Amino acid sequence: MNTNKTYVAYDAAGVLDHINSNLHTFQELKTWQRMNPNRFHFLNMDEIIFSSEHDDLVDSTVKTRLLQLMAKADNLLVLVSNVTNVESPILNWQISKAVNRYHLPVIIAYVGKNQLGDTSIEDNWHRLPNKIRKYIGRDSARMAHIPLTQDKLERALGTFSVDAASYPWNSQTIF
Repeated sequence: MNTNKTYVAYDAAGVLDHINSNLHTFQELKTWQRMNPNRFHFLNMDEIIFSSEHDDLVDSTVKTRLLQLMAKADNLLVLVSNVTNVESPILNWQISKAVNRYHLPVIIAYVGKNQLGDTSIEDNWHRLPNKIRKYIGRDSARMAHIPLTQDKLERALGTFSVDAASYPWNSQTIF
């Protein structure tokens, strides 16, 4: 049983085809959670209720509410796929805040992969968000890289937690 709360960061901005976006993958994760509530507890923007209709307040309101969700999280899950916008400002901001402010262990899940090998990070380098590549280059954040399968995800989320002070070895840990 996994009791950790997981903040999920993914890029869904600007993608009109949600079937072929990371939003679709997040919705799949939410289905896993509904089917197995003792195995998964995901936090993300779908839990935020927007009360402001003022465009100038939306960005600060969203960021404030995302920070509130991150403060409740035990770890960070980053979804990486062939449709991830590696330069997405909000995705990179979320990763930066989760690592630098909340010191969350990072789990990078590779969508569409069933297993990872020794060269998986290098092979998927172009799919990794800029912040992740920066942390890897400096080895300045502890990150576990996993294929996105239910079993691997459950084990990683149950293993790495800020609350239990359990982190991956370095920025390139294949789990």
